[in-house]
Amino acid sequence: MTPIRTYLLTIFLLIGFGIPLYAEPLSVTNQKAIDAFYQKNWSQAEMWFKESLKKNPNDPYANYNLACVYTILLSQCENLTEEQDVFQLLQQAATYKKSYKRLMLKDKDLSLLRNTYRLNEIAGLSPKELFTNIIWFGPSPGAYGPISEIKFDANGSFELSLVEFRESDGTMEKPKYRGKYQWISEKVIQLEFQKLPSSLPHQTKKRQARWNKDKIEIDGFDYQFQDTPDRCSA
Repeated sequence: MTPIRTYLLTIFLLIGFGIPLYAEPLSVTNQKAIDAFYQKNWSQAEMWFKESLKKNPNDPYANYNLACVYTILLSQCENLTEEQDVFQLLQQAATYKKSYKRLMLKDKDLSLLRNTYRLNEIAGLSPKELFTNIIWFGPSPGAYGPISEIKFDANGSFELSLVEFRESDGTMEKPKYRGKYQWISEKVIQLEFQKLPSSLPHQTKKRQARWNKDKIEIDGFDYQFQDTPDRCSA
């Protein structure tokens, strides 16, 4: 095989396996941090990423991966930090390395926060893209999770599911209610249900919803929908 063919084959193999051709070398502290990360030694990973950020607060690699560490710990209900701190790290990472915007929308280590308004905003989605990329949750008063959730699709349809308990034997059910929606203004949506839950007062199929960043209020519901369920409730 000629040298040029060998070179091209090597290039194709590297691309095929997803290996970056011009990857920047990691600093010593970032290398120690990512080694600990792959070993799931979260405390060591946190310590070394923080060391990197002491030297360079704008280091996108350390900011992004420390956000991943904290998100994994949040998913285990280990609240070493607040969600807002994670978003600050992601914002810093995306500011200095634009490719992280695309990555955070599919990174499994950030899956806990992928549904949130703030992560989608940092990723650069437009308001309507963001709105339909989120599942909106009702409150979580018990061990069975949110009592309701609603998802809006880009095609103008929506689906609401409610937690209900059968009167005869107490079995939990999650009936679904579908309909169409349209934008009245940037923050107001008109919903039209095909069929209404019997629990809603004033059985009016057309209802307005008001959207404010990470929350939605829908006429007839005595609570707000938000972009995250109460994950660590009883």
